[in-house]
Amino acid sequence: MAIFCKIKDGSHYRASDWDLGDDAPAREAWIDIFANHTTALLKHAAESLSPPSVDQMASYRSAYLELLDDVRKNHAKYAPLSIYKLCVQRADMMRQHGIGDPYDRVKADENSAAVKLLPSILNVLDESDDGEIVELLIRGILAGNKFDLGAQATMDQHASGGIDFRATLNELPDRPWFKDDVAAMADRLAPGHVRYKKAIFFVDNAGGDAILGGVPFVRYLLSQGCDVVFAANKEPALNDILVDELNVCLKSAATFDATIRQALESKRLTVVDSGCDCPLIDLASVTDECNKAAEDCDLLILEGMGRAIETNIDTVFTCDTIHLAMIKNPLVANHLGCAMFDLVASFTPAGQMPAIL
Repeated sequence: MAIFCKIKDGSHYRASDWDLGDDAPAREAWIDIFANHTTALLKHAAESLSPPSVDQMASYRSAYLELLDDVRKNHAKYAPLSIYKLCVQRADMMRQHGIGDPYDRVKADENSAAVKLLPSILNVLDESDDGEIVELLIRGILAGNKFDLGAQATMDQHASGGIDFRATLNELPDRPWFKDDVAAMADRLAPGHVRYKKAIFFVDNAGGDAILGGVPFVRYLLSQGCDVVFAANKEPALNDILVDELNVCLKSAATFDATIRQALESKRLTVVDSGCDCPLIDLASVTDECNKAAEDCDLLILEGMGRAIETNIDTVFTCDTIHLAMIKNPLVANHLGCAMFDLVASFTPAGQMPAIL
């Protein structure tokens, strides 16, 4: 494991500068969020493909809530305390108590449904005008990013009947968005004028996010001569799509889409293990495989609130970078100065500081 090769100054890199040790209201609120999420997590664990035993779940709940209570009372012991560290603590505790992948069943269902819907989404994109294609692709990613079982607002929507990709797409607010660099992206990604030879895309959630948002965007890049690397988790992290799950979905898509099929066969489209095992990503520790694939990339795409906002929001990269996310947490919204479900579509040229905050 090593620091991501596209970070300009690795010696000063921090995944997040939001130190909860210096922000008591936010610290208390985040600890409450992680504690309250335990019930939903264990409910999914009990319904997963390989459910843990009742004793394992009870042991996990007790130990994890005890840990959070200690963080609450003795936060200085865990300094610097960040959202990322809270995620890592939860992931470590789950492994210790044999919780496995609590969301494997819901991810499988969502991936299957998304693959079935994918041909119709691709047809709509293929019939669109060249002048609107980039915005449509960005809208697709942002709509798909609403499927997030780590955020209470979208968890509630999923529990009450699921999140409809088409409905979400139609409900996206009119532009300009909270952070709206779509024009700059369109300038660099216009049909016939794509400026990039190779992109690496750190993908987020399973289902509508990765398949209905990410895959059409990647397919478009491939059609314009840009090779693409999908970087995904190998270890479970809430409902994030995993390497093996993404490979299965891409193979399914290849049965009905020639662009994806040819790209997989020629290795112009590949999937690598990012090295991440939580919904946020610390680019100080990526796999050698990920770094090797990224060496000659000239475009980086960070997608999802965890990868693009809660971490890496102020990191300077040596290649052009796109941050894409729907804001689904009130604490993050308050930190940014935006509203719930506001949209971030940020473009940053190589060597410059992202201008999101």
